[in-house]
Amino acid sequence: MKTKNLLSILLGLALCSHIARAQDMDTALSKLTEDLASRIQDNSNKKVAVLDLTDLEGHSSALGKYIAEQLTVNFVMNKRSFAVLDRANLNRILAEHKLTAKGLVDPENAKQLGKFAGVDALIIGNIIPIGTNITLTVKIITTETAEVVGGTKSKFPSDATVQQFLATPTKPEIYADSSQISGDTRPSQQFSNLVVTVEKVAIVNGNSVSLELTFQNTGDKNAIAVAMYSDSNGSMQMLTLSSVLTAGDGSELQSDSYSTKGIGVLRCDPDSFTILEPGHSTKGFILYKHYGWAQPDLSRMTSFTLLADLIVNENYHPSDYENYQMEPLTRPPHCTIQKLSLDLKVQK
Repeated sequence: MKTKNLLSILLGLALCSHIARAQDMDTALSKLTEDLASRIQDNSNKKVAVLDLTDLEGHSSALGKYIAEQLTVNFVMNKRSFAVLDRANLNRILAEHKLTAKGLVDPENAKQLGKFAGVDALIIGNIIPIGTNITLTVKIITTETAEVVGGTKSKFPSDATVQQFLATPTKPEIYADSSQISGDTRPSQQFSNLVVTVEKVAIVNGNSVSLELTFQNTGDKNAIAVAMYSDSNGSMQMLTLSSVLTAGDGSELQSDSYSTKGIGVLRCDPDSFTILEPGHSTKGFILYKHYGWAQPDLSRMTSFTLLADLIVNENYHPSDYENYQMEPLTRPPHCTIQKLSLDLKVQK
């Protein structure tokens, strides 16, 4: 009996130790959030953006993206005297201007991002493995002068979860290119001067599909504002696209703002638009996933049907939204919803 009791105690202690280790990183990030928030408020910053944390050579990782996401969410969950730029919009702006976290070490790039994104400060940092621990060094850089106006450190154990994050490849899956669209004619659809073309299709890990699309303004007078539309009533941090990609076997796949790069995702915020000047184009990358319990095997699929809602302002001018008071769950004025419908054939 005593032996059984001793085993129960030892198992209980082991379980508690495992839970404590699992909570170490989140606890450290919560404290880091509070330290940063107080320094941001001390410097009277009104809007900030959190960039992916990198290693000392400026390379990103899944852990760096996770930490940046958690800091952003932690800031938003508690009311602050400053606003936080949605990371989907941040990634879009970085992609549009070919900027990276590594490149923002250059003060001029930091200033440019501040101007493009409308933020007063950037939060950047490094992940430094030391022995069995991970040390984070995080800095606040003002976009006006590119000076460091605050900083803090944090540390947590490098457990199995952290190691898995660090080992995860940093290239987004949506850039995979294992399959091409068959034939010489790429599927496209035109809405007045806006032409949307599917350039590439890729099957990712057998259960997801990535699309590369081109959005082109063929006109010569007016700029076009365009975004993937979301009719989601959920969190503004992650919008679900009003879009379905149906495989040949009937499996339906969906996407969200986290899985969309290069093109904006918009529900009610006009800042999320991608602006196309006359004669210009941009690339958009969307990863569609199956969210049901039974994961389909898409590796043998050769056909898909794409149905997606686009939100478009065909005669965009910056003054359209200068004094616009954003209303939650209401799309901006001067916009129409366009139905994108394309049949895609994939060759192996």
